[in-house]
Amino acid sequence: MKYINSLAVISAAVLLTACGGESSNSDNTDSSSACISSEKSVNWEKVLQADAATLAEYQLFDNPCDPTQNASTRGLPYSLSAPLFTDYASKYRFVFIPEGQTATYSEKEVFEFPVGTVITKTFTMPADTSDRGVEKERIIETRLLIKKAGGWVARPYVWNAAETEAVWDKTGEVVAINNLKHGEDTLSFNYGVPNQNSCTNCHQFNPNGDHDAVNGIDPTPAYFAPIGPKARYLNSDYDFGQGPENQLNKWVADNMLSGLPAENSSIQKAADFSDYKSLAEYSGTPEQLTATAKSWLDINCGHCHRTEGQASNTAFRADYNIPWDGNEGHHGACAVPVSGASAGSTWIIVPGDSSQSLMYNRMNTTKAGLIMPPLGRAVIHTEGTALIKAWIDSLDPALCN
Repeated sequence: MKYINSLAVISAAVLLTACGGESSNSDNTDSSSACISSEKSVNWEKVLQADAATLAEYQLFDNPCDPTQNASTRGLPYSLSAPLFTDYASKYRFVFIPEGQTATYSEKEVFEFPVGTVITKTFTMPADTSDRGVEKERIIETRLLIKKAGGWVARPYVWNAAETEAVWDKTGEVVAINNLKHGEDTLSFNYGVPNQNSCTNCHQFNPNGDHDAVNGIDPTPAYFAPIGPKARYLNSDYDFGQGPENQLNKWVADNMLSGLPAENSSIQKAADFSDYKSLAEYSGTPEQLTATAKSWLDINCGHCHRTEGQASNTAFRADYNIPWDGNEGHHGACAVPVSGASAGSTWIIVPGDSSQSLMYNRMNTTKAGLIMPPLGRAVIHTEGTALIKAWIDSLDPALCN
């Protein structure tokens, strides 16, 4: 894994030189010509090859130096009502679907996307988490998921310091983030761009879980799949430029989605979560607290901690669609962990006592070997951890009797 020395979050004035300004980076002597915006069409041939050395070759965005807005034809931005946490990075998501084709609605799982689909997620780092916007942020990486004839593949692209080019990087990077302001805290840490192979750790999906082996041979082996584009997280509003509108309806209107039920009331809707809301706003009632915890755990943990996921051998399940009916044993309450146990946290969840719960303690640390999730996080998610702490503390200790 390579290391980028002293790549810090810097001032907005310096960041603005990234596209169209001067750069001291020796491999980008003509950044002004590289960052001209013009209407483009996706290079679908290159997409299907999925082997572009640079992100710009796919022609996904009008400005090759800005993957956060102005997508090419058949590209649409989207957001998730409860986003996955990645070290307080801002994330800009887009989906691109070939002309004449659509994604197919799924009630509970990720939509079925046609061959040629591209899902992009660009990670940027602000100087202050309370003051966001790409013009004030350092663009770090753009991850692509591309649907080829044989299935999905991951393609990570890392941006140079001048933000004029993103290069396919299979081996991963470590980016030093210095003095990130978050509330009253100032954070310095190493942001990790994952290597291409490690993407499978989270994106692995086995339709029949770990229960369908026949004579030692699994007839439905795990495959690579997206995580975020599910109806429950898209059943929320987004401003596409003319005021907020329901994202699912927008996908249908733009001929990007088929099979959506006529009645939106029948579509799952995950509780929203944002770092900018206070914990009190999520804990007005026990039902509201549970619903929000359910959404947060699903998007942050559920892709691995489910029967079909990488962590199917553990006693902890976070999948949105397993019962939440008061029997919290489904979610690790009173359950002995298969790994990571330590003095003071021998159960995954101790109802009514987060301080003794392994799940909370592994969320509330950055220590190697204990941190959860093990990838994609170098700092503690203060707001998410506070939410789960409040939820565990609200559980009835009698669950373990």
